[in-house]
Amino acid sequence: MAESPAHIWLVARVHEPDEGGVQTYVREVGRAYAAQGRRVTIFAKSSAGPRRVQDRGIDLIDVGPASMLNVYWRLFRAMLGVWFGGDRPGLIHACTWRAALPALLFPRPLVVTVHGREVGRPRGMALRLLHLTLRRARRVIAVSDVTRTLLLARLPGLAPHVVTAWNGVLMPAERPATAFARGAGDAQLLSVCRLVARKNMAAAVRAVGGCIRMGGRLRHVIIGRGVDSVRVRETIRHCGVDGVVTMAGYVTAERLADAYAGADIFLHPQIALEDGAEIEGFGLSIADAMAQGLVCIVGQDGGPAELVRDGVTGLVVDGRSIDAIGAAIDLLIADPALCRRIGAQARQWAADNLSWDRHCRLCLGEDIAPGAMRAPLAEAA
Repeated sequence: MAESPAHIWLVARVHEPDEGGVQTYVREVGRAYAAQGRRVTIFAKSSAGPRRVQDRGIDLIDVGPASMLNVYWRLFRAMLGVWFGGDRPGLIHACTWRAALPALLFPRPLVVTVHGREVGRPRGMALRLLHLTLRRARRVIAVSDVTRTLLLARLPGLAPHVVTAWNGVLMPAERPATAFARGAGDAQLLSVCRLVARKNMAAAVRAVGGCIRMGGRLRHVIIGRGVDSVRVRETIRHCGVDGVVTMAGYVTAERLADAYAGADIFLHPQIALEDGAEIEGFGLSIADAMAQGLVCIVGQDGGPAELVRDGVTGLVVDGRSIDAIGAAIDLLIADPALCRRIGAQARQWAADNLSWDRHCRLCLGEDIAPGAMRAPLAEAA
């Protein structure tokens, strides 16, 4: 882009305190733009609105909860009010393609992020609307190569405008060694996700149950909630692992930090559904776990397999195979030193490759200094 924008409008249909990966994306992209010295105005909706909050270079205009069409109208009306108030942006960044709809009529360069399933599922009129929206964008940001491939399989004419830019991660302080890492306790498994079918938590529980029946010493905590909660809970009962597998539901940031600090293995054997249309586009919780120095077991479908190099920065398995998930768990709980080594490599890889600042500069089309970030392992190998 010819000129780096000093003021950016960030548009989203969701925002904290509501839960979800897109909410995290909005928060971190807004902070990264602000850290670059840009003014950021976020137009979004959440259960906490309507409200207006200003903090550290970010102005949040939250239109509050409403039906889908009313949310679009409220977002457009809020944007129109700021526009005619004279506070016009240099660029508009829509955090999903549907969030771009209220921005289409504003004569400013448009960047749109696509995350995965929302480009694989539209049919009929929705697909035509997706095409219309992304054709209007100067730059389309896919958060993984899997997402980019899925989009271009459906709309190949967009290829010149679609760029892959992995999400970033916030690097925490290095964790102290757990009891398991010191060879003095059971392995602690952790899963953090929204409980929907593609996360495959019921299969994870069955694999954990098989490991326990074969004498494996471990405990498993599942943090998150969602429509698949009942099925996961029933699977826990059916496998007889009520005292070993715990469903913690939603937890505070402090409790989540404690869970990461005490964990040894992160379990997320996601799968693709609906002939590949329903996929995990990136996997922010997996990136967070890698940054914590956890060894991750992930499914081979979707974006997480781009982050995890099998046997080097984690383990990649066939998420549809209970035996494969169980074998990966068995391998790790039998070898604390292997867990420590892979976890350390995962943490270093996350530090070298996952940056919100870099993500935002790619969104804007800015050059990245050579050597500022290492190449993805797929290119470096």
